[in-house]
Amino acid sequence: MYKVLLVDDEPYAIEGLRIMVDWEKHGFQIDSAYGSGVEALRHILRDPPHLVVTDICMPVMNGMELMEETRREGLDSILFVIMSGHSDFDYARQAMRMGVSHYLTKPLIPSEVEEVLVQLDAELRERERRKLISDKAEGYAFSRSLSVLLYGSETAERREAARTLEKLADRASEWTYLHVETDEESSGRAREAAQRLAERSACCCLVDSSRGTFGLVYGSREPGSIRVFAERLHETVQCTSSGGRAGVAAGCSIYRFHDLTLSYSSALEAARFLYYSPAGIVHYADIQGRTLSSDPEALKAADTIIDAVEGGHPETVAAAVREAFRTFQERMTLPELVGIFTTQVLLRCAMLYKELGGNADELLHSSGFGTSMRYGSHIEETARMLTRFCLNCQSAASTLWERQTGSTQAQVADFLRRHYRETFTIKELADRFYINPVYLGQSFSRKYGVGILDYIHDLRIEEARRLLRETNVASYVIAESLGYCGYQHFLKQFEKRLGMKPAHYRLLFQREEQLPSEPSPQHL
Repeated sequence: MYKVLLVDDEPYAIEGLRIMVDWEKHGFQIDSAYGSGVEALRHILRDPPHLVVTDICMPVMNGMELMEETRREGLDSILFVIMSGHSDFDYARQAMRMGVSHYLTKPLIPSEVEEVLVQLDAELRERERRKLISDKAEGYAFSRSLSVLLYGSETAERREAARTLEKLADRASEWTYLHVETDEESSGRAREAAQRLAERSACCCLVDSSRGTFGLVYGSREPGSIRVFAERLHETVQCTSSGGRAGVAAGCSIYRFHDLTLSYSSALEAARFLYYSPAGIVHYADIQGRTLSSDPEALKAADTIIDAVEGGHPETVAAAVREAFRTFQERMTLPELVGIFTTQVLLRCAMLYKELGGNADELLHSSGFGTSMRYGSHIEETARMLTRFCLNCQSAASTLWERQTGSTQAQVADFLRRHYRETFTIKELADRFYINPVYLGQSFSRKYGVGILDYIHDLRIEEARRLLRETNVASYVIAESLGYCGYQHFLKQFEKRLGMKPAHYRLLFQREEQLPSEPSPQHL
């Protein structure tokens, strides 16, 4: 079992994590829990866990500071998962720079947490596997030596690996590391196909990496042949995919095995651009010097999408998603930030649907996300999945809304007729009836032909007319009694509806009462 440390200054949050997640099912065991980053750091230094799950915002020492102190103490192997609210994108960006394992958005979804645990379990197992490779004496000599050069940390092992690889040195004049990504379901078949391709090539070795990815080291005497091989490799692994999308990222070419880590790191840098590559192949030489945007400003488009889901037409929803991803494409936004954006839209839509009584998990599953929260390996795939989800959410929410709005709106209207003299906001009214404020306003307008505020003003002005006709109470007193804070506001609403001032209305009504009645026919 891998040891886990929970850190959150809210006791109920820690208790919720204990209860809602089956830790042992995924190979984890909660070692301890703390409500303070300072206390958690003492425990980490005393007995380092495998994983720390921490909230960002805590007094004295927040989650980011806890992570920094842990790294400063040299405990780089500890995995960190940070938790925070929807709006803390600056923290998310900082966390990604520091190498945080995962970022979870509150309120937490159990299935999302469990999916993270599955990935972390795979990562920890992969670490153990790499260590085993470093310690193992047998195996394929070249592949093992390449693995040591790329992933090993012991100087002696690297020297031994370099000596082993000297036998390959005269077979090629340049070497390139190629990083391969596939969907998890197809990774095994893709690896086998790539292994067969490597065996058919004059100088090529397959190197295992992590789940869903692996690499190949390709040697050649012909400059530029790496592009031809990358296309063959991509075609080979793409054919094994079960409907997913494969990606190949080629690093820089090197001339000594001692520099192979440079080709490896540059391949990983190129792989970050696969998300925006239509062809599924990226060469480091083509993106060298370019950067992906970490500006979270584009994430504000989530509000536009949610507004469209709540009150727009399907075309408006699709256009809003399309515009957001067009911006991501133009700015080459970090895929991690696009993932955070997608998560935000999913959670807010799911919350909206749940408020109406719907099953959010079923909605996610029917739209292709399911419990894995997989957003796609390419920006176009992510955009398609999110569009489908938002349209499904809008359609399903509308169906539920139509079932509920009749009785709910009647109750709202009845409440307004009894409390129109009081002052309250639309949100406060919506909270009273456990309903979304935007939906409340829109459905009320559809049912009664006017918005809630105008409905209240109509009721107030109607009562003002009665008081003007039946009493001699001054207009400003009537305005105050009806809930208007200022007389000018009352005056504006009165004139808007009757086209005259209250004094004129009262005078006009009094004149009508003073007019002589018409003589009856028998007196003519």
